[in-house]
Amino acid sequence: MTRQDYNRKVKQIMINNPLFGQYHAQNFSTFGSLGENQPINSSIINDIPRGSIILSEQVFDMLCAIQDVTNTEMEEVPFFLIGMEGSDNSIEFTEFMSSSRDRQSTEASFNKDMVDYLQNRISGDLNDGLVVCHGHSHPAIGRFYENFSLGDLTTYIQMNEENAVFRNRKVELVGCVVTSTGNINFVFYDNKRQDFYRFTHVYVKDMYGNLRPVNAYGLNQRETVPTM
Repeated sequence: MTRQDYNRKVKQIMINNPLFGQYHAQNFSTFGSLGENQPINSSIINDIPRGSIILSEQVFDMLCAIQDVTNTEMEEVPFFLIGMEGSDNSIEFTEFMSSSRDRQSTEASFNKDMVDYLQNRISGDLNDGLVVCHGHSHPAIGRFYENFSLGDLTTYIQMNEENAVFRNRKVELVGCVVTSTGNINFVFYDNKRQDFYRFTHVYVKDMYGNLRPVNAYGLNQRETVPTM
């Protein structure tokens, strides 16, 4: 498939949504001139059932640093997270990797060091519940920086379908956008159902196992912290 084919696939998935398909179709029509920068309203992506993301304190600190760099340099910053899948659609991320080299534009660029790291990291952990997060940040540029773009979801679905380790679900893949306002928004593409789902429950786990909520999609989670 070409990049344009993946663009069309993302659009078709959104337009086929039984609740918001008409909205997405109108949105793509209105902002078609923006190309891959067409916004996809994050607030109407389906929630994954019982899904939650748990971040180690070290990972959360690095994502906060990503936000700071994004706001200072007004550039997208790419990163990978590595974690393990738990029960009830939960994922715990404990490893972080990024590189500040070769950032020459406002678009995230995953350089060779990052790709090599990912390939080496997953080579020995197939079918062991490993999860990879393909993430980047959004600076406060334009009107729609709080949302995913068509290009974001296209890159995510392309990575899923062009790598057998992800396509065959030997290693699960999720996407993430860290916004300049501090939201950490995770999304999952289910290649069996052919649909996108978002994680609205995101937490940081401290050294004692206590959880505290993290901003995700602008939602208030203060009363939704699970007990461990």
